[in-house]
Amino acid sequence: MIDALYVSPHFDDAVFSCGGQIYDRAQRGARVLVVTICAAPPPAPSELSPFAASLHARWSVSGQSNFDRAAEDRAALAVLGAKPVHLNFHDCIYRRSAKGDWLYASEAAIFGELSPRESTVAAAVAAALAGVGPLAPGVEIHIPFGIGGHVDHQLARVAAEQWLVNTRHPLRHYADYPYAQSVVGGIETPITEAARQAKIRAVRAYASQLSSFWADDEMMIASVSGWAERVFE
Repeated sequence: MIDALYVSPHFDDAVFSCGGQIYDRAQRGARVLVVTICAAPPPAPSELSPFAASLHARWSVSGQSNFDRAAEDRAALAVLGAKPVHLNFHDCIYRRSAKGDWLYASEAAIFGELSPRESTVAAAVAAALAGVGPLAPGVEIHIPFGIGGHVDHQLARVAAEQWLVNTRHPLRHYADYPYAQSVVGGIETPITEAARQAKIRAVRAYASQLSSFWADDEMMIASVSGWAERVFE
């Protein structure tokens, strides 16, 4: 049975936002599950939009064109002592309308509104989340608050709230790091120094994503070390 469940829009979000508390929970013997929603394998390179192709170029590690975000996630969660579950939904940059056009083909689009042309996707995600388990009585569910406005973070919050509307599980919204760095509010979740160091190692496991947020390893360590994990009741 699962004692604590974290819903992550992408492979790195729960670890970036909550990695320290995940580690501390696991060290206390809790069975922690991290469920990543947008975890379907990406399309072939020839089937990417120009915007997605540009992101893939940025995510290539050490000049290599291939990367495996799912493997990065498994490695990161092994550091923290949590179990990964990967759902079969595509990242927004890969999603198309029924007519085949790209729904989110620019930086502005992925930080805009959820497209009305995928109005059923939240219900599908909610149904997939309902199939995860088994959950212990009183299991704590942690979902993104949606700070920063990324459409997949919006989707994760809406879908998780739909899933949980008729349950009695305690629900907490976590502050989405690094987007939440400039936002005040919430309740700080204290973590141990061991958890802070484990989180840095786990963040480093997402090698393809680091250059999107930090210029180098030193800047990552300084930023992650200075971030106080927060939740909103």
